[in-house]
Parts: sequence; C-alpha cells; structure tokens
Amino acid sequence: MSTTRSPKRRQRRGGGAAGEARALLKLQPQLWKRYRGKFVAVFQGSVVGHSDDDEELACRMYEKFGDSPFYIAKVQPMPTSFELPSPEMVG
Repeated sequence: MSTTRSPKRRQRRGGGAAGEARALLKLQPQLWKRYRGKFVAVFQGSVVGHSDDDEELACRMYEKFGDSPFYIAKVQPMPTSFELPSPEMVG
C-alpha cells in the first residue's frame, strides 16, 4: 500500500492582509521618505509596487500575485487619534 503525501503549503509571513498592514506601519518611516503621497503595495512584509493610481496598482498586483493577500495604502502622515470620554460618562 502506498501513501501519497499532500504538498506542504508555503506558509506566508505576516498573517494575511492584517499582517501586511502591520508591515506597512513598521515600514512607514522609510516609505514616507521615498513614496510620499503615492500608493504602495506590500506583500510578505516588503514593498512590491508603487503608483499614483491605486486601481492601476491593484490590477498589477492581482496579475503578479493572484489571490494571495497583499495590502495597498497611500503613504501619508500617521493620523493623530484622541481618546475622548463619552458625554454620557462625564458627570
């Protein structure tokens, strides 16, 4: 009786699109210097493309990577967030 081994799936680093978004945050200082105001695509923790047009970039990435998770975002200053108490909680 012979057994057939199923091929191992290659593990992707970073955990899908959420992982790519985390990678983008880590890369933010370098991206700001080089790609300010442009859209960048991140795949497996690395920048794999950039463009002024997010739709054109997405088309190129789908052609290159298919359905593998990648992340596209515009390189812009980090947003400032504030935590404010709810008006109902203020006494």
